[in-house]
Amino acid sequence: VVEHLETRPSQTAGIQFDALIKVSMTRMNLLQLIRSLRQSTSFAGVNLLSDNISNKTPWFPRHASDLDNCNHLMTNHPGFADKEYRSRRKDIAEIAFAYKYSDPIPSITYTESENATWQRVFNTVVDLMPKHACKEYKAAFGKLQAADIFVPHRIPQLEDVSNFLRQHTGFTLRPAAGLLTARDFLASLAF
Repeated sequence: VVEHLETRPSQTAGIQFDALIKVSMTRMNLLQLIRSLRQSTSFAGVNLLSDNISNKTPWFPRHASDLDNCNHLMTNHPGFADKEYRSRRKDIAEIAFAYKYSDPIPSITYTESENATWQRVFNTVVDLMPKHACKEYKAAFGKLQAADIFVPHRIPQLEDVSNFLRQHTGFTLRPAAGLLTARDFLASLAF
C-alpha cells in the first residue's frame, strides 16, 4: 500500500525526477519490490531510506505538568564522575525529582564553598559586562540586581528567579536533577 508519494525535479544530471514513496508492506514484499525496481530500466537508482517499521508515535509533553516525566540526565558531562559533585547533586536532585508542576520550588541551602564560587563568578560577570554584554543582558541583569535576586554574597533561589521571570516574561523555571538531555530541555521550552 502506498501511503505517501512525493516527486520533484531531480538535481542529478540525466535524471528527470526524484520520487519519495512511503509504503506499508511486509519486509519480504518490500525486498521484492526493491529488486524489481532496481532491475527496471526506468529507474536510475532505488534507495531504501529506512527499514524501521513502527506505528508508535514518540511521546512528548502536551502540558507543563507532563514535564514531571522529563528527567533523563546526561552522563557524559565533566562533573558526572566527581564523587563530591555527585554527592551534592544527589541532595539537590532529590528535591528536583520530588518537585511537581504547580508546587512552589523549594529553597536550597548552599554551602560556603558554593556561595564563594558564586561570588567569584558574579564579580567576574560584573567586571566583564560593560565591555562584552549586549544592552538587553545588562538591562536584565540590572533588574535582577534591583530586585535583590542577583547579589554577590548568595546564590539566587530558583523560586525567586522563576517569579521574576513570570512577572517580566511569562516564563517559569522548574528544578532539574542535573544536566538534561537535549530532548527534555527543548520539551520544557514549550511551556
